[in-house]
Amino acid sequence: MEKHWALFDVEFIRISPSHRCIRKLYILEKNGYTDMELESYPCKRYTELERRYQKSFRFCQMHIHKLNYNPKKYSPKCLQILPILNEFIVDSGIELILYKGGTIERDLSNALDLPSFNIECFKEMEKAYSHDPRTEVNCYFSQINELIRKK
Repeated sequence: MEKHWALFDVEFIRISPSHRCIRKLYILEKNGYTDMELESYPCKRYTELERRYQKSFRFCQMHIHKLNYNPKKYSPKCLQILPILNEFIVDSGIELILYKGGTIERDLSNALDLPSFNIECFKEMEKAYSHDPRTEVNCYFSQINELIRKK
């Protein structure tokens, strides 16, 4: 844990077999103060989605993430998230990304060419019962710091 790390979580919506639109992202640096929260507009309008993706989104909206399809305030498009996230990481000097499960977090770390670590490997981690990225990150952040203090 000597490296300058950050912890992040992503909520996404699937719009095709090959693309997951990042709908909301939250990242918190090792210092516990520097953070960034982003929402983004999906790459396709809801009406352009195949029925199965509309149905999947409605299920997730109702039972999982509770997000609207489009953000309520001005937000960048999904495809603009990676450069914005990269700028935050470079400006902050982040060397390692931590995440809780999730292939999209791992894939984003790989796209940013950053080493990453799935904190599910720590058996001591208690599950965060939320699908809000900010809530989840803060829950796991405090647990990681407690583990660091114990070692």
